[in-house]
Amino acid sequence: MKILAADIGYGTADILVFDSEMAIENCPKLVLPSRTQLVARQISEATRQGLPAAMSGPTMGGGPSGAELKKHLEKKLQFFASPAAALTFHDDLRRVAGWGVSIVDDPEAALPAGGIAIKSGDLELQSLSRAFEELGIGFDFDGAAIAVQDHGYSPGASNRRHRFSLWRGILAGNASLASLAFPSGSIPESYSRMRSAASIMAGFDRVLLMDTGPAALLGACLSVSGRPAGKDCLAAYFNQDRAGRARTPCHAPRLVANIGNGHTLAAIITGGRIDGLFEHHTGMLDRQRFDSFMHRFTSGGLGDDDVFNDGGHGCIPPSRSYSLEELGPALVTGPRRDIVAGGKLRLEMAAPFGDMMLTGCFGLIAAWGLASRDPAF
Repeated sequence: MKILAADIGYGTADILVFDSEMAIENCPKLVLPSRTQLVARQISEATRQGLPAAMSGPTMGGGPSGAELKKHLEKKLQFFASPAAALTFHDDLRRVAGWGVSIVDDPEAALPAGGIAIKSGDLELQSLSRAFEELGIGFDFDGAAIAVQDHGYSPGASNRRHRFSLWRGILAGNASLASLAFPSGSIPESYSRMRSAASIMAGFDRVLLMDTGPAALLGACLSVSGRPAGKDCLAAYFNQDRAGRARTPCHAPRLVANIGNGHTLAAIITGGRIDGLFEHHTGMLDRQRFDSFMHRFTSGGLGDDDVFNDGGHGCIPPSRSYSLEELGPALVTGPRRDIVAGGKLRLEMAAPFGDMMLTGCFGLIAAWGLASRDPAF
């Protein structure tokens, strides 16, 4: 089986060509600038040249591109966007229009001569296909597994609050990490960015979507000490049932954290299930603040409002208090993991199959293995 796995983050797009006939360490891998970083550069260049710009295509991740859009508009420069592309910047299109964006059905037709046309989308498949063909990898896949961060569609409310309300609903049934992965035909209506990413992959026979945070946590669990390496480790996941009841890494309770470029997500994982979630913005954390938050989170003393009012996303407290001695060293992954090193919290740096940057992709492949046992997939 050959699967294209893509973990689309704030800073990078991490790509794994998983081939079940190869040792996973030998599977082709790429770490590229994320599409939002590339779109941000295009908007910045239009601003630098004093040119109007037009953006069309599916909804994608914002962040850096949104920051550059506001700089562009502050210079009183024109910016045209299709409705779907405009949702990249905010779920309330009236607000986007209020900033000065002209929302039109055909942005390129409205763009004055000499302006810069920008294509939106979390993946640019044509470029990826050309690169793979030229590198001799080919583009013949049995399916694709894609991770994007999705706050959910919430035009009239805080997207941080909405993100955690969606997770509370999913996790209320004592759900496993893998239950946060959705076949393309079963994505909850509110997950607009996942649905948009699925539309890009419409040419693939089977597509699985997942949020970047849970994908990274699932991948990190693959590096737990004593687990088999290579294909055998993924086979352990492939042999589980849908509920994740067999051969599960992190069988004993474990604190697992992904310190991403934009966001930090931590959870207590026990038997493949999530017992409590914490999420904050990485740029607002350092080792002392992270240590403090984790002590309060694991002990059950951290509430949702505590994190939200601090500028973070939120917290779902665990079902009971855990001691750090019981949890052992925190299993930590992510490109910004260095900011939490050297504190009082004991850490184990997770690098499944020797490649930390592909942690989310490995989590996607593990989720694919579970989903493939579901007849609906």
